[in-house]
Amino acid sequence: MQGRPNKNIHLTKPLSKKLNYKSDVNYKTKKIESELTKKQIAKNSVSSVNQKPSKYSRYFSPFIIIITAVVFFNTLSNGFIDNLDDNDYILHNEIIKHFDWKNLKEIFSSFYGANYHPLTMLSYTLEYKFFGLNPFTFHLTNYIFHLLNVILVYLFLNRFTGKQWVAAISSLFFAVHPMHVESVAWISERKDVLYTFFFLLSLCSYSKYLITKKKKKYAIFSFCWFLLSLLSKPAAICLPFVLVLMDFYYYNKFTWKHFTSKIPFFALALVFGIIAVFSQRSVAAIQDITPVFSIFDRVFMVSYTTVYYLLMSFIPFNLSVLHYYPVKSGGFLPYEYYFALPVLLLIIWGVLKSRTFKKELIFGLLFYLVTIVLVLQILPFGGAIVSERYSYIPYIGIFFIFGQFFSYVKEDKFSFSNKIKSITFFIFVTFSVLYCVLTYERNKVWKNGEILFTDVIEKYPEQGYGWFVRGNSKNEKKNYKAALIDFDKAVKLGCNDVDLFMNRGIVKANMGNYSNAITDFNVAIRLKPAYSLAICNRGTAYDKIGKSDSAIADYTKAIELNQNYTDAYFYRGIVYDKIEKYESAITDYSKVIELNPNYDIPYFSRGNNYFKIGKFNNAIADYNKTIELNRENMDALFNRGYAKLYSNDKKGACNDWLSAQQNGYPQAASALQMYCK
Repeated sequence: MQGRPNKNIHLTKPLSKKLNYKSDVNYKTKKIESELTKKQIAKNSVSSVNQKPSKYSRYFSPFIIIITAVVFFNTLSNGFIDNLDDNDYILHNEIIKHFDWKNLKEIFSSFYGANYHPLTMLSYTLEYKFFGLNPFTFHLTNYIFHLLNVILVYLFLNRFTGKQWVAAISSLFFAVHPMHVESVAWISERKDVLYTFFFLLSLCSYSKYLITKKKKKYAIFSFCWFLLSLLSKPAAICLPFVLVLMDFYYYNKFTWKHFTSKIPFFALALVFGIIAVFSQRSVAAIQDITPVFSIFDRVFMVSYTTVYYLLMSFIPFNLSVLHYYPVKSGGFLPYEYYFALPVLLLIIWGVLKSRTFKKELIFGLLFYLVTIVLVLQILPFGGAIVSERYSYIPYIGIFFIFGQFFSYVKEDKFSFSNKIKSITFFIFVTFSVLYCVLTYERNKVWKNGEILFTDVIEKYPEQGYGWFVRGNSKNEKKNYKAALIDFDKAVKLGCNDVDLFMNRGIVKANMGNYSNAITDFNVAIRLKPAYSLAICNRGTAYDKIGKSDSAIADYTKAIELNQNYTDAYFYRGIVYDKIEKYESAITDYSKVIELNPNYDIPYFSRGNNYFKIGKFNNAIADYNKTIELNRENMDALFNRGYAKLYSNDKKGACNDWLSAQQNGYPQAASALQMYCK
């Protein structure tokens, strides 16, 4: 053993040269070994980068885009889904109807629909500003983003794997798979196609980061795209894990450095994850299902959802916008839930035992898992056990496996006979055509809310909720008789949704059956005592049957629950007007004007009450404001004439009545004849 050198010993010059020479050799050896390691990594990860491209490769991307454009073209003629989120996000959403700094601030600082997705809301705002409530425009935007996403899937996988066939097969299946219809054909799922767009841009930038020397530049790009993806939908928080998976595939190993280098990404994901939890809790979207499903049950439920999405990637069947939680019988879940766990374990065992294809299976399946894990019902939310839209990004991992398998067969990496290879190619073509046909037909189901939930009822006829939601669509179209039939069916099947009774009460009231409407409002209020909307509606029903005191009591209660409830103030003002409590009516109308100063009717109503108590100048001021806000309000113009008459402005009165007559107001002629001869 060599001892420690004595500090008094001086090395001779020749010996020093010899040692320096050895040091050089060691350095060069290490450098050569490092270069060999880098070459091996490149060989393991992107072995096909330098392969001769297929003579057809330049046609891959245009062909896939044309197929996608044709398959989804019929979504452009669809309308809004008026009984689902399109109502809240677009049709009745005041936020998107004003493109100004105030609304922009609200878009970026508040939750909407139990989500924080300001870029998605901003896209709706821009569409409304330039095109109004035209469903074609909203569908066209989704359509374009899906086409862009298909291109990005192709570019990402082509760059990352270096295999054009992998990119082509994966992007084709991503483009036309029936499970993706929900994300594209449903306007309210704009957040899916939008966050995926930025998500894929981030992956493209990171793949460039892995294969280029300009690493810092592309890493920054990847981070910026990630931020935009998060601002489109919080589901993008899984992206840092995908980047780690890309490191694994590229370097053929997991290391802590792969995690630590993503600290900025993980930190940003954590921030948006916390925001997402708060947004879901703001409307109680996260459910407590422990009274119905035990921890033991939920293990099987998570296994079921994991296997369900995998199975549907191969054989998409029984598609529906709603897939309900299982109904336990005798304390047990349906048999398929128990069967799913051994199937999942078998899949894991098969992956671990695989050899030639192991790396591709691990990458593809982990890509699928890390991007779908948040919606596997580990943390239960929403009213569905599974939802087709959740497969949009996760299926990239599954289709990556499909593409790699096809590439391996084509490159003879499996010991398949020519007959087996031909069968394999035939299966891929058959499934591609089948998916195109199924997707094209599925798009038609998303024509409108009534057709969509007729489909739900066909799949789940014994679930009352589907009947209830279809009834809402019929109610929106003022088809009250048909809506009532659906609502009655929902109640008969045991649907106990508070809004079912509230909406059925509204339908009965619209049909003039106020007493039965009150009965339904009572049920809704019993189920939800602080339901101010049901209380206000009951007040209106009481008013219609002449019970003014009961109506005022309900409106007052609704206001106590919601101090800014404009409708309750307005309708209470109407009742006060009827029972000749004009000062009280004026107070309520003034409150409505304070809360909504740009609505003409409260000014008109207050003006009428000022007129009744002889405050003609005040009445004229309110009529002026009414006409300013709505020049087509001839009632205000006609009434202002009388207010002017009683204020000794006969000329002004006659001018108002003449103007009203010229605009087709029939009562103006008699006023002109009586006072303006």
